[in-house]
Amino acid sequence: MMITNTLPKFINKNKLNSIYNNNKIFTQFFLNSNKNNIINYTNTNKNLNTNNNHFLNINNKNNINNFITNNNNYIKSFITTTTNNNNNNNNNNKMEELIKLNFPKSIEEYKKQSEDLMVAYDKGLKEIIDIPKESKNFANTFDATDRLDVMYRNTESSLTFLASASTDEKIRDVCNDVEATLSKYSIATSMREDLYQAYVDCCKQNNDFKDSGLSKEQLRYVSKTLEGFEKNGLQLPKEKREKLKEIMTKISDNCIKFAKNIADDKTKLSFSLEQLNGIPKETIESFEKDESKPGNYFISLKYPDVIPTMKYCSVAETRKAVEFANGSKCIKENTPILEETCKLRFEAAQLLGFKDWASYKSHYLMVKSNDNIQSFEDRMRKLLTPHAITEFERLKQLKKKIYLEKGGNPDTYDDTYYSYDNAFYNNVMLVQDYQVDNNLVKEYFPFDVVIKGIFDCYQELLNVKFTEVPTFQSWHEEVKMYSCIDTADGDKLLGHFYIDLFPREGKYSHAAVWPLIPGYQRVDGSEKQYPVAAMLCNFTKPTPTTPSLLTHDEVVTFFHEFGHVMHNMSTKVHYSMFSGTSVERDFVECPSQLFEFWCWNKDILVNKLSGHYKDNSKKLPIDLVERMIAAKNLNVAVFYLRQIQLALFDNAIHSGNPANFTNTADLYHRISIDVALNPNQKGTNPGCSFGHLLGGYDAQYYSYLYSECFSASIFEIFDKHGVMNKELGARLRNQVLAVGGSQPSSETIENFLGSKPNEAAFLKTIGL
Repeated sequence: MMITNTLPKFINKNKLNSIYNNNKIFTQFFLNSNKNNIINYTNTNKNLNTNNNHFLNINNKNNINNFITNNNNYIKSFITTTTNNNNNNNNNNKMEELIKLNFPKSIEEYKKQSEDLMVAYDKGLKEIIDIPKESKNFANTFDATDRLDVMYRNTESSLTFLASASTDEKIRDVCNDVEATLSKYSIATSMREDLYQAYVDCCKQNNDFKDSGLSKEQLRYVSKTLEGFEKNGLQLPKEKREKLKEIMTKISDNCIKFAKNIADDKTKLSFSLEQLNGIPKETIESFEKDESKPGNYFISLKYPDVIPTMKYCSVAETRKAVEFANGSKCIKENTPILEETCKLRFEAAQLLGFKDWASYKSHYLMVKSNDNIQSFEDRMRKLLTPHAITEFERLKQLKKKIYLEKGGNPDTYDDTYYSYDNAFYNNVMLVQDYQVDNNLVKEYFPFDVVIKGIFDCYQELLNVKFTEVPTFQSWHEEVKMYSCIDTADGDKLLGHFYIDLFPREGKYSHAAVWPLIPGYQRVDGSEKQYPVAAMLCNFTKPTPTTPSLLTHDEVVTFFHEFGHVMHNMSTKVHYSMFSGTSVERDFVECPSQLFEFWCWNKDILVNKLSGHYKDNSKKLPIDLVERMIAAKNLNVAVFYLRQIQLALFDNAIHSGNPANFTNTADLYHRISIDVALNPNQKGTNPGCSFGHLLGGYDAQYYSYLYSECFSASIFEIFDKHGVMNKELGARLRNQVLAVGGSQPSSETIENFLGSKPNEAAFLKTIGL
């Protein structure tokens, strides 16, 4: 999932509720403050004959060189400093210059900095507006605007990001407050008639830049700037603009509240060991103990708790209770917010001259119209439904077979296949029909092995190198930071990224990437900024007896999210508006979905990603890998029908039927019956915790399936010529990842493929 930061003058920024080292040893060097010329490094490699915390005297350059040479297989990079405060300050200044993040140290600073930011931005805009019409040109108007936007966006990230990552509720609250303030300001700025007129005047003065010598990217910057204002109603009479501004401000407030409610949810259910029967022991040990009921454990509504419960727990009542709680999450707080927002969006779209919100959003995307969205979803639904009916029938038969084998009475058997049955019996079928036991599989995916393997894949394929560096502006002790180096171009720095991978209270509860700082280099080379991204996930934490072991699904998630990271790291655009993942929403998932395919390659799985947690030299057995691959499309139609269900719910509440805005719980239930063929429990409303709806994917959830058609078309080429083909990797990086939004994504995909994409490649990947 991709979290987007948008520039203030274009689109209201909404926080989406809608990532280690390639060396053979993870090594960090730190300054020892008491001794000059001493490096303190932490070694986690059992094969290196040194203590884990080792002090080495370095008296001169030769000793340093000898040290590096003797440990070359383990140590790729190091950071040395002395006790001189000036040197420390220089290092901090250098990192601040590179990273451009500066999280405030107090609540008061958050508020003051947000106020200062708006004042500074207004001042910059005034300078642009006040340029006499006859003196306006691209450099002093459009180019100047992007420079101003860079300042705004960098500061905005520092002031709002921790709403999704901080353990301090006060920090999260003030970040949400600041985001609400800046969002209102952004909406107002995007509707300033004087600013819009300044851009129009500049275009007129320069004959719309015809024969101006501007590059394609510069011309696109001009058109996207004007489009941004027009999307926000600058073509409307003043009275309608004011009404639209009022509506968009309320929508923004609702989006922030909706996301905050999800992040702040503290629901926990207590169960005995008997009620958790079937869940692996090491998984149960990772659950929080219920101290008020000895022997009981809490199940929260976070992924590492919910998923194994639904997949492994043989007690149907436990699964039912957990699913009900999950489907009811934030139902009281978020139902009115969701339904009011749907009404407001409908009203806003009509003010803007569109039939409904889905028509408004799709007009600016690759898909072009809501009719095309509905046609795509209907086509996929008709294709998948017959297969899903067959799959559900097999699952129902399996459920009955197990019931009878356990001595159940056939006369009293409940033939209903419930929503909380699906994950469990799908897993049973996986084990019985394919002999794929996910509990066994994850023993081969210890966290450190997987990370190294994923990093190795990306580094080899894209000609880059990741090096862990001291975490600048860290928000938690578990956060790690890496530099990304371009090994194909003289070891030049590309950017930096954070990874924050384990769940904690108040943290964003799914998996996503934040493009915190946009990367760009001006056309004339006068200015360059390195991108910074943050990947937040919620993988299972290690226990006192077992390291963090990832399921294969989690490995896929890691690969996917890191694709977003590399989309940001690879950027080579000239304007921050187009940096990294700043592409059409229905293309943004394509690169990350593409990298998921590497998780199904036999050689990658065995030799790159696996190593038993008790002995890393023991790889996933080949026969098990072959069974995993054979089972890849098990009940695939059921899976994709649920994706279509979510997309159709999203589309329904954003389309032209106002009846859909008033009872979203019933609407969700009806669609789950009609489309997914597996209704959610009555009394729930999963839409209330469906963060995409108010987090940037509104009327655009179809884009996940839509962009899979693009990613499958790209992978078809890799599949033919080799998944680790460096020539193809270079093409992918340069023709897809690097260009960001500097050109239409339809052009990007066609440039790489040499033709238009089609759905055939996708259908082939799912066995249809």
